[in-house]
Amino acid sequence: MSSERSDARIRDWLNQIDARLKTIIDKTDYTDEFKAILEYALFPGGKRLRPILFLEWYGLYAPPNDDALDFACGIELMHSYSLIHDDMPCMDNDDIRRGKPTVHKRYGECNALLAGDALLNLAYRTMIASAGDVRLGLEVVSELAGGSGLIGGQYLDLNTKPATLEELVEMYIMKTGALIYIACTCGYMFAHRGEFDNAGEYYGEMRSYLKERRKYVNYPGGIVGSNGGEPPSEFGAVRRFGYAFGVAFQIYDDISEYIGGEGIGNPSILRFLELDEAKQLLNSLLDYALGGLSVIDGDTSHLSELARKLVIV
Repeated sequence: MSSERSDARIRDWLNQIDARLKTIIDKTDYTDEFKAILEYALFPGGKRLRPILFLEWYGLYAPPNDDALDFACGIELMHSYSLIHDDMPCMDNDDIRRGKPTVHKRYGECNALLAGDALLNLAYRTMIASAGDVRLGLEVVSELAGGSGLIGGQYLDLNTKPATLEELVEMYIMKTGALIYIACTCGYMFAHRGEFDNAGEYYGEMRSYLKERRKYVNYPGGIVGSNGGEPPSEFGAVRRFGYAFGVAFQIYDDISEYIGGEGIGNPSILRFLELDEAKQLLNSLLDYALGGLSVIDGDTSHLSELARKLVIV
């Protein structure tokens, strides 16, 4: 796929996602003043990577529809909640987000806290309503957004200092990677709801990921994946892509900050690897993510292009 086609497709997704997010906020019964705070947190958005990944994986198996778009927006609402809370003085204490004052700097800490709470509640409501299945909308997302995901990862970030590369990647899998993993796997599941509604297979797969993730990192010069070269199952390829892409995305952010003159953050992959080694690990993770796509019966060129945008030569 050409870069121009990929960029046009992403712009189309961005327009649909932003329009639907505005509709979701408008339909709430909050005051206009509070809605303005929520919109300030949501717009202008960033890459909207998580909902786009959900929609791309869903679109491989089912035609686009409003329910899928709503579920994707629910993932973005959860992401935005996490950014508001992470930025607050009691956590990362950031003043700028996406080129403008963070929500607590603009509206005060109390309003920022409430805005984050509101977006999280709205995320669950949106996903449950669009899924038509409480388990899909609630159990799966809470599994990885909770202690094993966003919240658990932020706790580690605040209270521990990674002593090894493996510990750092473990935190990245939880804090940054959880919602990316959710976006990919839920996109697949949403398109296959009839297969997973009663089987419990999906939930077992999700929980096994939490145990398996410790097998994935043995670097530098080590193994990125743990499948021993065996081709994954179709759902295994989805999980593999979500895991590897999630970690790669955070490593890309670390490298970009350093190259952009912001120095080495804390935490950062560059506290454990030299720049060239970090680039090699990033590219190895992306190769691993893309390597499983051959088992997918569909046009995965859009997903490949998204991943390649992160490759650092």
